[in-house]
Amino acid sequence: MTEHKEKLVVAADAGNVKGIVEVLLSLRVNALQISPELRKNLVYELIRNDIFQLTTKLRNNFILDLLRYEDKAMRHALLALISVIVSTLKGVEYLISLDMSVMKRIIDILKQ
Repeated sequence: MTEHKEKLVVAADAGNVKGIVEVLLSLRVNALQISPELRKNLVYELIRNDIFQLTTKLRNNFILDLLRYEDKAMRHALLALISVIVSTLKGVEYLISLDMSVMKRIIDILKQ
């Protein structure tokens, strides 16, 4: 999990959309390949490892920056992973822990 997070951060810092998509899809595939009973544990691991860096000094800027990309593959991969995370109450709390700006941005994207 830590390796995925590091790859995501490096790719995002470099503006490497292909690298970001690769990491996001890998995490989503992992979530979908495990049994539903264990999926909750995977979501908790994503939160514990702060995959979107919400508990760092970046606050929600990291995920909001990712949501600003216009690339369709990037948006699809990001929204797919977010949907896995918010499948649990703890995941919803994680995404709205600072404010509702992430949710507002997701709604704006879905309206497009």
